[in-house]
Amino acid sequence: MSSATGVTAEFNPSRGLHFQISDDRLTCTMTAKPMWLAGGEVNNILILEYIESTTIHKDRIDMKAVEEAAKKIQEAVKDPEQQKNQLEFVVARGIPAKQGQNGWIKFHFQRAQRVALREDGSADFRNINKYVHINEGDKLADLFEGVPGEQGIDVEGKPIYPNPIDRPKLTLGKNVLPKTVPLPDNPGLTMKEYYAGLSGVVFSTDNSLTVSPELNIESSIGLETGNINFEGAIKVKGTIEEGAVVHCTGALYIDGNVESPDVTVGEDLEVKGGIKGKSKGVIRVKGDIRTKFIENAIIEVDGDCIVENFILGSKIFCLGNVVLTGDSSSLIGSEVIAYSGITLSSLGSSAQLDTTVEVGFHYKNDRLLVEGSQRIVELEKELEAVLPEIHKIKEVVQRLRGNLDENRKQKFKDIFDNYSKKSKTLELLKVKVEELRGARYNADNVKVVVRNTAHPGATIKYKKQIEKITKTQSAFVMNFFPNQEKAMLTAFKSTK
Repeated sequence: MSSATGVTAEFNPSRGLHFQISDDRLTCTMTAKPMWLAGGEVNNILILEYIESTTIHKDRIDMKAVEEAAKKIQEAVKDPEQQKNQLEFVVARGIPAKQGQNGWIKFHFQRAQRVALREDGSADFRNINKYVHINEGDKLADLFEGVPGEQGIDVEGKPIYPNPIDRPKLTLGKNVLPKTVPLPDNPGLTMKEYYAGLSGVVFSTDNSLTVSPELNIESSIGLETGNINFEGAIKVKGTIEEGAVVHCTGALYIDGNVESPDVTVGEDLEVKGGIKGKSKGVIRVKGDIRTKFIENAIIEVDGDCIVENFILGSKIFCLGNVVLTGDSSSLIGSEVIAYSGITLSSLGSSAQLDTTVEVGFHYKNDRLLVEGSQRIVELEKELEAVLPEIHKIKEVVQRLRGNLDENRKQKFKDIFDNYSKKSKTLELLKVKVEELRGARYNADNVKVVVRNTAHPGATIKYKKQIEKITKTQSAFVMNFFPNQEKAMLTAFKSTK
């Protein structure tokens, strides 16, 4: 036949039919050029043959659309005006993925907050509800675990995956009662409600919940009471006497002093008196510490360390802020490592006792780094010691061409499996050690705030920076930032 341009076009389906898959791979569009389809018969069989030559999966072909397309093409071929046009038909369709619904957790009690430092270095104690008391039957939280999406399929028969959803989990401790109820916005779905099984103190993280009853001790802890190991919070009317052992998973409230170094607290430690040690043993606290003074003690605290008066002759390892709140508070003859920063009135004393403050350093990650590095050396030696035996086994297997009795097979397999397991452990440990190497230092701005005086004999450290106080300095703020060569020093201005 002759086209409108005068060129004779033959029946050529290869030029007359073109298939294009959409960007989302959910449709395939066939473009037909009637001028190349005249002189022959275009039917559904011909179209299907050409579709099958593409990557389109046969189950995704829209047979009705193919039949309709064949009819319209035949009509266009017979009409000279339509021969000039291009026709488009969707001949294959995928099934889109069905997106899921994100889950969520809602708590029904005020979450405990950590103390924050203002720009001027003063501590903000407002709006901090540290100990959340609840009554039996109180609603604690709601949990909707979400609805996963449904997989789709594209026109080539390949799966289309829905977006991943948030699927929060809530780990339940003791005395938390679950209840399954319909989801208010969608009664076809369910959610879980959690209630307090007894009155006490609720402790939570972003994905855990527990209720602990309080243990009330109306005296001091010592010979009369014996050692205390309690899963929950403890209130003590008196003092923890020297030699006593107190371990609790909850908070510990002391009306008197702490005079024993063998104290482990799973939440916060609040001491109305002070903490006295003899520079032996370690007091370990997972939450915050609040006390009037610390003297000759070694303390590890994961939260903030808040002291009213002084820290004397002690070692403090803190993953939060060290805050000395009193107008005449002082740090004397002590070593303090504070990951988030430190604020106090006086640093050191006129007696020029050695007093060291190091900020921005994560002592736990440093310990893990050392332990991990040592373990890497041990594993490398263990693997190196096994290599000669591995080589011998390979030689035996080759010499016997694999014809081994079952006992030997199992023995060799155990050796190879052990070697492989240790090799994998070594590689994972090397990755973890590299992560810890950078995680030893705070990536944020940290401050040392001296509201009154810094005395000679005091030293301030941040990474490789060491600032030794050689003469008396008045109120200042030292701002440390990652990758800086020297700290920014500004005058401290009280907001009182």
